[in-house]
Amino acid sequence: MKRSWKLVPIVAVAFGLIFSGSAPASEDKEAFFSASIARENPNDKIFSISDDVGINFSQLGNWPDKLCSSTKDPKCNFKAVDNREENTISATPMLGLCEVAANDDCIESIEISNDATSFRNLTFERYMPDGFSSLLDGNTFPSDYSKNLPRGANASIWVDKADVSESPLKYIAYFSYVMNYSPESGKFEVNGVNLAIRPFKEINGFRWDALWEGGGKSGILFDFKPNSTFRVAVHVSNETAGWFKARLMDLSIEITKLNSRNNRLVVAGTSVTVPNFGVARKAEGLASKEAELAQYFGYLKGVVSAAPGNERIFEYIEYWRPLLQDIAPKTNTFWTLNSTRWTSSNKCLRDSTRVLGVVSTNSMGYDGTAPKFVDGFLNYRVSGFHFGSDGVTPNLGTYDLVMRSDAARCLYGFSSAPVSATVTIAGADGNQNVATTVVTEKNGWLKMKAAGFTFSEKQIKVRLTQDPNAIAPPSTAAKKSTITCVKGKVSKKVTATSPKCPTGYKKKA
Repeated sequence: MKRSWKLVPIVAVAFGLIFSGSAPASEDKEAFFSASIARENPNDKIFSISDDVGINFSQLGNWPDKLCSSTKDPKCNFKAVDNREENTISATPMLGLCEVAANDDCIESIEISNDATSFRNLTFERYMPDGFSSLLDGNTFPSDYSKNLPRGANASIWVDKADVSESPLKYIAYFSYVMNYSPESGKFEVNGVNLAIRPFKEINGFRWDALWEGGGKSGILFDFKPNSTFRVAVHVSNETAGWFKARLMDLSIEITKLNSRNNRLVVAGTSVTVPNFGVARKAEGLASKEAELAQYFGYLKGVVSAAPGNERIFEYIEYWRPLLQDIAPKTNTFWTLNSTRWTSSNKCLRDSTRVLGVVSTNSMGYDGTAPKFVDGFLNYRVSGFHFGSDGVTPNLGTYDLVMRSDAARCLYGFSSAPVSATVTIAGADGNQNVATTVVTEKNGWLKMKAAGFTFSEKQIKVRLTQDPNAIAPPSTAAKKSTITCVKGKVSKKVTATSPKCPTGYKKKA
């Protein structure tokens, strides 16, 4: 089935901004896809904001001409790897479900909740079909742990059995690594970790904007239902360290050692709604600034999708703000978590041996670095259009910062005694913006949250304080113990001060 993208604009503002009709009455809503905006000429450009996690497939080798079916494939000549681009070998394994024969680098479980309290398990249904009938999309491959390479599977499809009678929505999970082969170590090294969940519906036939296509069907991206909260447990490489960024709200994170190769990462959070826009501009009528931005950010099939954490995203947003009357007529919903290469000059924030923290926001653009510690404040910058599609209702922002308690104390020279914090939202003009703020500390993590602030360009400032008379708890370390957990034929050991079996596992007697 081929879809017609002829749209009837109901409102048009400067330079071709197109508003589509109102959302359908049904709760399920097909996601905004910027490339669907009508263009008279295929060379015309569409300006928009991109996603944090792209849709991808398992790949091994050197794209596009040297993709390999395994590490034994002669196309992958590991002895010839050097610094020249044409000789490098990379891998982007899409990690599959944890199984008896493959219990490392995998998805253990996915749970869903409609109230962020009571969770129920999603059921693994199947893997996404292989690519789009082109090997350039990638292919699956077996693991080779002698080279530190996990198996490359396909994205996995999950079903909410409790909701299937009410809605045909299913969920596709992307959990992948970005890896490069090092001739010095003779192994693949993890340079990035991506985790995303996307709702979709299956339709008969083919659509060019599908998430996947196979077996005469296509998977079409939809928005999350309101208040969709997920808790995902994965076995992730212990090479993963530093800072993560996310599109989540009310997020929590737990990390425990699983074995010599993997940590068990459990992340929970509610999907967020991110304001967006789509501007169609004629190729022969681009302003010089637009042409320069298109060249800088790049474009695929005419779509300039600016990365929200790019160092020039604030400039990009400020260019379009007055032209589009500070209105974001579209939204996208996300549930994503990504490792970053963010670095900090501060010794307390640059530990490369463990995960230090996660920064999450629903803003159109944000700082592409870890929070900066300046004059006693942890500073972070966000930006977005002020109004929603009606041009009246303000877009409201969310910001979550979760960081290691000891890293925060290191910044201020605090003891292990309890701390408190204040979160301030300040506009570029210095005016304060009222927001609801929450600060909690639990299990070695400090969580700071701000919500309900309006957009433009904002500086989010977090300051920690500690009563000088506060008494630190006893320094005696809690004793750790190890238990064995089983699920069918799969077993794993969990070591902690109060070890508990993962969801779906039982403690071995």
